[in-house]
Amino acid sequence: MTQDTKTYRVALIGCGRKGHGHARGYAGNPRTEIVAAADSDADNLKLFLEHFPVPGYADYRQLLAREEIDIAAPILPVQPNPQVVIACAGAGVKAIYCEKPMAASLTESDAMVQACESRGIAFASGDAYRNMPQHWKVKALMDSGDLGELCSINLYQSTNEISGGGCQGLSVLRLFAADADVEWVTGWCLGDPFSDDDQCMGGHIRFANGVDAFIHTKRSPLEGIEVVCSKGVYHSTWNSGRLWRGEPHKKLVEEEGFFAEFGDPADWINPSGTRQRSGIQSIVEALDRGSEPRCSGDNMNKVLEIAIGLRQSHRENHTPVRFPIRDRSQKIIPARSRFLNKKETLGEQRYREQLKSAAEKPLGGAAVKTAKRFLGLA
Repeated sequence: MTQDTKTYRVALIGCGRKGHGHARGYAGNPRTEIVAAADSDADNLKLFLEHFPVPGYADYRQLLAREEIDIAAPILPVQPNPQVVIACAGAGVKAIYCEKPMAASLTESDAMVQACESRGIAFASGDAYRNMPQHWKVKALMDSGDLGELCSINLYQSTNEISGGGCQGLSVLRLFAADADVEWVTGWCLGDPFSDDDQCMGGHIRFANGVDAFIHTKRSPLEGIEVVCSKGVYHSTWNSGRLWRGEPHKKLVEEEGFFAEFGDPADWINPSGTRQRSGIQSIVEALDRGSEPRCSGDNMNKVLEIAIGLRQSHRENHTPVRFPIRDRSQKIIPARSRFLNKKETLGEQRYREQLKSAAEKPLGGAAVKTAKRFLGLA
């Protein structure tokens, strides 16, 4: 068996609504196999094991001690996530793929990244828009010089969660800025800048490579991201994308069919057209090649730092905040539905309804066949 045909053993830690979604993704990838699961909620675990008959544990630490796994998948609320990710790293797994936002404070996210980097563990965070192959196709054009010089990036993001849902847009913004270090940010909050609670934020990011990016907070028809280059413009509403080409002072012409190869992005069965399946494939490729996952833990750590910097700028009368931020104890507390267990925030009945719906989504043979075609294995 060669490295590029090896099947990686996966353990799910957290078998709730989102955990079932990740499990379907792993089951649909021919290179990954779910071999164990853990959840302190007995009802969650029981339902999960009905659909994925693997050894189940009430304590994830027992799972880590007893099972031989390659990929640990802690799909957990933000509050317990840092402790579990660090424990997985200490247990000697080869890769960790958790959800987002991965932590509330920079101290926590720094520790998670360091725990993985120091052990050579591939660390991914988030079922994220950044994983979608459409963005990477455009980024490859930019890297080749085909779209000319990058002029600016506009993120139209009216979300009231800069760290929760908003980390999606910031992650894609960083991708098109070549993941450069941030030099400084200026920003504002639409709520109380002296609150640690998640909220809507906007501002200006200056990257060390000279790229300027702007975060707009008002809802508009351009919701999504707009990447302006000297020879082209890319706009994505996350579920779709459009590319125009042209020269300065000349009419832009849309390139029809540029994204046709990715099919319908709403089709969750298609691994090339969804963020989740592309994310799982990214962690597989990271293990195969020793590369960084497309939406890494390091990326999400830096996204959190940007959000905290925007708020700090408002607190300091909108003056530029230089990076790196020195006070790593600063934090953004996500909404309760992200920070705590979903059952605590939704209530028993509503949570059970949502969990049952997530668990019963089908994963038929067509999904596996589609995945194999995408990976060139069929």
